Amino acid sequence: MKPRKIAIVAEWLTSRGGAEGVVDNLLQIFPDADLYTSVFNEKTLPEYAKLKPKTSFLQKIPWLNRKHQLVAPLLPFAMRRMKLSGYDLIISSSSSVGKFIQKDIGTIHVCYCHTPMRYAWETKTDPRIIKLPFGKFFVRLLKKWDIESNKGVDFFISNSQYTASRIKKFYNRDATAIYPPVVINENYPSVKENNDFYFAISRLVSYKRIDLAIDACIKLNRNLIVAGDGAELENLKKLAQGHNNIKILGKVSNKQKDNLYKAARAVIFPADEDFGIVPIEANSFGTPVVAFNRGGCRETIQDGINGVLFERQTTQSICEAIEKLEKIKFNSVEIIKSAKKFSAENFQNNIKVFIESIK
Repeated sequence: MKPRKIAIVAEWLTSRGGAEGVVDNLLQIFPDADLYTSVFNEKTLPEYAKLKPKTSFLQKIPWLNRKHQLVAPLLPFAMRRMKLSGYDLIISSSSSVGKFIQKDIGTIHVCYCHTPMRYAWETKTDPRIIKLPFGKFFVRLLKKWDIESNKGVDFFISNSQYTASRIKKFYNRDATAIYPPVVINENYPSVKENNDFYFAISRLVSYKRIDLAIDACIKLNRNLIVAGDGAELENLKKLAQGHNNIKILGKVSNKQKDNLYKAARAVIFPADEDFGIVPIEANSFGTPVVAFNRGGCRETIQDGINGVLFERQTTQSICEAIEKLEKIKFNSVEIIKSAKKFSAENFQNNIKVFIESIK
């Protein structure tokens, strides 16, 4: 396939995360593509302003580009009302409603799926919708709409083999796994110099299980620094209260994040994540990872080589993994090598090959 007119769809452009990294790289592959999204915040993501993103009706409500989460039930409607006409190729970046857009007959729609909608299909691990008033009713609607939206998707790309298996489970569709681009540290240390602390960084929501990292370091009396922002921030501060070995920093700059990755003895990653960018970022600094042996980490972390895997999402299991890690002498050069295959260059090459193979 050699498309002439291309559209790239982001679910929302309000803050920077892994999904925005995918969108950035898609725009580098297809610099003339039009960009669509539900809401756009120019103050937080000024780099997209020059592209003049085409937005939904939600953009007309001034405060929604800062707090789109407050109107989550409206997001499916907003995306379903966006009709993209005149395109040969549409690529959506989707973890929930990105693939809900409408297209012309004959247009090819490729969905880069970060995950099937967790708060619809896996409400035990991500209960944020089902706990709302009328949440059970809305989850049933979401599942119905989610399945219906798949009719407009011609090809699925998943961010890992694990996500591909979940796409098969929930959608009964096949997906090609292409790992997402990770910003890889290029200033490789000749010697890894560790400080006496562990590091955890995440969007602070319940299913990321940062509470387990805190509990484990309290139990073992290990120093832990936690960075990130989100709904669980205050709860985690309360959990750490009275324990001088635990520091909750909140949101940090990219420079601070990189310095913490570089200096930490290891990064603790307790989440059951579809891919997990944090472990790769940590590895690119020669830093090993204590990771839950499920999801994307099964594909990225080799036990004893670039980290240690633990089997259960419990405090005790993390404690045992930390004690195991402290007995291993890691090779920082080998750890860095393990991260390089997740570079932006590899992602872009794989996407190009995939698009060219479409007939």
